[in-house]
Amino acid sequence: MYTKPEFAPLSREAVFALIEAAAFATVVTHGPHGLAVSHLPFVLDRARGENGTLVSHLAKANPHAALIADGAETVAVFHGPHGYISSSWYPRNPVRDSAPTWNFAVVHCHGRPVPLDGRDTARHLLQLVETLEQGREDRWRMRELGPGGMERRMPHIIGFDLPIARLEAKFKMGQDERLYDTNAAISALGTADPALAELMNQHNTGRRD
Repeated sequence: MYTKPEFAPLSREAVFALIEAAAFATVVTHGPHGLAVSHLPFVLDRARGENGTLVSHLAKANPHAALIADGAETVAVFHGPHGYISSSWYPRNPVRDSAPTWNFAVVHCHGRPVPLDGRDTARHLLQLVETLEQGREDRWRMRELGPGGMERRMPHIIGFDLPIARLEAKFKMGQDERLYDTNAAISALGTADPALAELMNQHNTGRRD
């Protein structure tokens, strides 16, 4: 992934927090017939491996599943806050001569998947539901599937670990723009996209032009 030093994350915690907040990734695996692409939910286990381990599942009917089962080289791409930055927000000083851009946060997790057995796949599904239902009013629980509900579904699913061998992160938040332009964009985004505005603010705090 192309990046620049000023777009580095503030911490490893920030990278993990983006993955957990997104929870959903574009998954790309290289196979003998080209690239396979799927879109999958993940749980991150921060404690397993140098860079953590992702856990997910997909349908066995998906042709991508065969590549996952073979441990083919894979990357999972997680997106954080992002949005268009309009030059109309910049102050005239004396003109607004900075081009518009797109600010974004993204994490690439590279590794080789490891298929899970039925027990570990079931454990992953329970953890995924627990994670995604957390904090919901009248939350749903897996037991509501009823007798045999999980058993009917398990033969059609393959679970897998994706130990993260290489972690890439880019937080492009206006650090390479003039500070007064970036500050104006943060102000403009304050109510329209507060998550992006807050991330831009964090990455530009302490800057001096």
